[in-house]
Amino acid sequence: MSTVVSLDSINEYATEVVKDVITWWWWYITEISWQLLIAVTAYICVCLFLYALFKRVDQKAWQLPGPPSRLLLVTAHPDDEVMFFGPMIYWITQSSASQIYLLCLTMGGDKQRKDELWACAKRLGIPEANITIVMCTELPDDPKVQWPEKVVAESVLQHIETYKIDAVVTFDKHGVSRHRNHISLFYAIASLCIEKKVPPYCKLYTLESVNMFRKYTQLLDLPISMLSASYWYLITYQQRPYIRDAMKAHVSQYVWFRKLYMMFSRYTLINTLQEVNMLDLELDLQFDDFDD
Repeated sequence: MSTVVSLDSINEYATEVVKDVITWWWWYITEISWQLLIAVTAYICVCLFLYALFKRVDQKAWQLPGPPSRLLLVTAHPDDEVMFFGPMIYWITQSSASQIYLLCLTMGGDKQRKDELWACAKRLGIPEANITIVMCTELPDDPKVQWPEKVVAESVLQHIETYKIDAVVTFDKHGVSRHRNHISLFYAIASLCIEKKVPPYCKLYTLESVNMFRKYTQLLDLPISMLSASYWYLITYQQRPYIRDAMKAHVSQYVWFRKLYMMFSRYTLINTLQEVNMLDLELDLQFDDFDD
């Protein structure tokens, strides 16, 4: 005896199956959404807890050891000092045990940029006598040009020896924004280290570059920064006007997208640094040669 299945029965069965599948997927998505919401909320709470904690404790424990009595900050352009190194400068200038020297490798195109750097440094608390701006045709202000290592290295080494610098800070091999002028500074100090020209009393440090997401998450990057870096400088939201007001001195550069940068960038809240050592440099340079 044969069984006849009607078309209506098939349609009803298919409808039930589709409903079951949709119900299951809705339940699954809802569960995942709740778990993500709980995880994000917990992470934000951790960030707020750490921020509140570090506001109330002595921060010297995770800043550069010493502290350095004479620190040389090497930048590529006027405005680099405040856009990327503001939190570190804040704490160095607050310390009576430290002096900060600024070596800027270009004038930035015109005399106005030079005057803006003087004005910014004054607001940051860097003495005018501690500022040097290099004007050299071999060092153009161009994001596509990597400067000759020898020229940059000679300027840095001259400053180290002249002022008895015991700590040098500059960009790492990614230059924060992958600006080739920034990257040139890393390879210059790397060459000094590889060639063993750095005096034994001087340590070299680089500013950690982070990915685009971390770059604009500000306080949310705090736990990751703590785990990834050897040394770091954190300022509070009450102290951030110190950096913002200094950036305003760079009148020609303080356009709308840099205003947004100053509002959202984690570099206006936290700086994370790594010490340069021979082993890491050799590995970095080997990988660079392999990539080439």
